[in-house]
Amino acid sequence: NVAFGLKARKTPRAEIPGRVAEALEMTGMAAYAHRYPRELSGGQQQRVAIARALAIRPRVLLLDEPLSALDAQLRSGMLAELARLHRELPDVSILYVTHDQVEALTLADRIAVMDRARLQDCGTPQDLYRRPRTEFTASFVGNANLLPVTVAADGVVLAGTRLEVPVAGAATGSAATLCVRPHLVGLGEGPNPLRGRLAEVQWRGSTHRLLVEVGGHRVTADVRELRETPDLGTEVTLHFAPEDAVLLAAGVADGH
Repeated sequence: NVAFGLKARKTPRAEIPGRVAEALEMTGMAAYAHRYPRELSGGQQQRVAIARALAIRPRVLLLDEPLSALDAQLRSGMLAELARLHRELPDVSILYVTHDQVEALTLADRIAVMDRARLQDCGTPQDLYRRPRTEFTASFVGNANLLPVTVAADGVVLAGTRLEVPVAGAATGSAATLCVRPHLVGLGEGPNPLRGRLAEVQWRGSTHRLLVEVGGHRVTADVRELRETPDLGTEVTLHFAPEDAVLLAAGVADGH
């Protein structure tokens, strides 16, 4: 199985066992070299497929959604293995296609965001997450609050509330979209307070997700687990730091 590509390329027979052993060692499958596919788990079969590709020592490795058929636990383990291979194979360029933002953020040096065959954005994972250029990128790469605002002289206005955020030369009075990541929104008083009605509370183990109606817009906040959660329908205050907000051109989904 692992030797298939080597044989197809007519690699000298004497080299094949060593190249196969090397590829299996890199993928952590050396101990399973003599097993049949039916004797391997889904994650192990994926490792064998990657070993088969690595055996020919490619300069570029294309991985097209390699984890999509695995369950959550296997996917997590394989993601760690792929991250290790990425570190240990600096001479191999890996083109990784995925719809899973966690995989992209974990593995990539640079991410190209595509929508309907058009390039929307391109940059490092940190840049795309912290400073997206379009609404599509902001919503696709991580969760985001995307709120319609009006640009003011020294900030923006959301549902009648003035907020202090960098406007980067946007024209006063123009429409824009304010992007704030839920984990950067805090509960209680602070800079840029937003007051609204608590619509939903979701417990997520170490965090609570709060959904708050603010002037007809829903704002999501991911906060550290609360000992006591406010009652639904009560008024709460959220806040976020000015530097944690990104102003996007309103309705611009295409960054091309």
